[in-house]
Amino acid sequence: MRLQACAACFVVLLSVVSAAPALRANTTLLSSNSEVISVTATGVATPTNGDAIALVIPANTTNYTATPPQKFKWVETNGSSSYLSSGTGSVTFQIYNSHQPFKFILVTNVSKWSTSNFTILAETAAIDIASPQLPGQVHLMLTNITGQVAVQWTTNEQAAGAEVQYGTSTGHYTGSANASFDTYTNKDMCGGEAATTGYIFPGIFNNALMKNLSANTIYFYRVGNPATGFSPEFNFTTAPADGEGPVQFLAIADLGYCETDMSLEWESDYPNSITTTPPGTLAALKVAFHNAWEGNWLSFCAAREVTNAMIADAQKGTMLVHNGDISYAQGFTYGWDVYWDMMQPLISHLPYMATQGNHERDWPNTGDRFLEENAMDSGGECGVVAEKRIPMPIPHPGQQYYTFSYGPIFFIQFSTELDFSQGSAQHDFIYRELKAVNRTIFPWLVVGFHRPYLEPSVYGNNDKSDIRNQADLQAAFDDIFFQYQVDMTWFGHTHWYTRSCPVYKRQCIPAAADGSQRAPVHLNIGNAGASFSWDVIDPALLTQDIYAAFAMQHGYMRVNATRTTLHIQAVNSLDGSLLDDYTLTKPSNWKANATVQSNFAKTFIGNFTTTWAEEYGGDAYGNSILDAAEEQIFADNSSILATLANLTTLAVRYTLLVTCILLTTHCTSCLWWHASQCNRTACAYGSPYGHTVLEVGAVVFWTVQ
Repeated sequence: MRLQACAACFVVLLSVVSAAPALRANTTLLSSNSEVISVTATGVATPTNGDAIALVIPANTTNYTATPPQKFKWVETNGSSSYLSSGTGSVTFQIYNSHQPFKFILVTNVSKWSTSNFTILAETAAIDIASPQLPGQVHLMLTNITGQVAVQWTTNEQAAGAEVQYGTSTGHYTGSANASFDTYTNKDMCGGEAATTGYIFPGIFNNALMKNLSANTIYFYRVGNPATGFSPEFNFTTAPADGEGPVQFLAIADLGYCETDMSLEWESDYPNSITTTPPGTLAALKVAFHNAWEGNWLSFCAAREVTNAMIADAQKGTMLVHNGDISYAQGFTYGWDVYWDMMQPLISHLPYMATQGNHERDWPNTGDRFLEENAMDSGGECGVVAEKRIPMPIPHPGQQYYTFSYGPIFFIQFSTELDFSQGSAQHDFIYRELKAVNRTIFPWLVVGFHRPYLEPSVYGNNDKSDIRNQADLQAAFDDIFFQYQVDMTWFGHTHWYTRSCPVYKRQCIPAAADGSQRAPVHLNIGNAGASFSWDVIDPALLTQDIYAAFAMQHGYMRVNATRTTLHIQAVNSLDGSLLDDYTLTKPSNWKANATVQSNFAKTFIGNFTTTWAEEYGGDAYGNSILDAAEEQIFADNSSILATLANLTTLAVRYTLLVTCILLTTHCTSCLWWHASQCNRTACAYGSPYGHTVLEVGAVVFWTVQ
């Protein structure tokens, strides 16, 4: 009996030891556009801290180097602290807008992916899509015709009968419009990840147009198909009649996207891929710390924090303007899916007007204005993806410039990634629109684009640099912007907030006798979510004080306009405080006078001369401060380093605000404060920035869960 029992035990023990690893998800059917799925690994005989569970789209993928996973999580760090001893661990993933069946894989040596030195240990069954016609990624856009609002939504399949239904009473739809269809394949891309490892099927884009809408009216709408069902009901408010106010809306540049499940992605620099080095190593710690130190992480990511703040503020607005660097997907289709999930609660209610930046457009030899072979910021998308996903009222495909009106404001939007020099098609378009706009109807004229027109940046010495592009923009537009009395320009690209004085030829111009400004005010609103740009010039090297406001803090711009006031507020997304508050005014009888402006320009004698740093670039003042502090922390403070390393070994996720940085008046040193003492106190950035603020939000540390 004993021998038989022992033999039975041996058989059972042998079966346990020899069991193959298994991977199971808690569902085989995705029933919505955004869903949390739990995935569990069991039976791993030799678990390591380099084991990860990864999302793979589509489910029939077998060549994992040609179609790598979209994102992954370390099993030990995210799944179970006992994984290394038990061989069992679970992780959860947020799944967004999947347009194809997908699966998960258990993989070891995920950090060796680029060399194909990895091993697939197990995979789940395919997870299918319950409703291929389920509408997702719903967003609104204006046209350049008053009384029209366009809507786009994404489905997995194209089906006749897709439409938008709309009306002025909830649940009662008196109008409808059929949808047209669009999409793109990897063959439409220009190269890079967009045409290869980053491409997955993006779904079918359904486009419909709501016409003959009344001004200043709330409309309710839903999208979908009578045969397969509709989306939930959304609503939006139309603008007042042309020339009328007030209007209230939001504006940003350089946003990006962020995962809510804290998973890592394959892009090397933005926003969630801290490192593919397993946790618990010094290399992983340093990379993660540097990412946080540069200001990219706030809670989950600054992009999602800013978006959430705008959603909370959306009842005060009826439109969102986004001037370039939109999703930062950079050739990875999955990044756009995450972006639309993040943005739908906002732009399903606010029409979304966008221009393309370098991360949407630039790719070598595709018609952008940059000669350098390393102008590859779009990841191969070369403008095609953004043009199809956010169709703006452009003249023709590839001509990424357009106009539209909104109450008392007339907007001219153009691309700094395409040729804008005098004599180019784009410059001719802008000049023609400047001359044609009726300033009696539209007293305010705003020009939007992506790269900076006027910036305290020291990034120079190549054709993509801030300094070179500023010089090119000013040469092309200073005179005509002044002559036709552009009120403001809005741009981004450098990730901070600035506002200039009213400027012509790089000099502040006094107001007219009636109190109106005679020259454009230039605003950089590139602080929406991308990691901070620390290549700011040393204030001592500025020739004169042309910057009235400067802030190194994530946020967005709130705009209120009547026929006589254009009021902007730069909002801190962390707490809603104001980084800047500024108003332009005009009398009710104001009239544009291009002749007077032109005559002034002819007799204007400027005395501006650049310093060496302003003309050629140089060491970045902000970068030098950060780098020195970071070097000191890791090199000289062994106790901090040891504490961080020990906490990293035990940590299971990233969190916010265990400590913060307070920069002193001249930013020559930094002070570490306990979280209870940290209130993000604003500090002056030193003359000549004067009374404006430089804030560094928070450094992400580790907590033991």
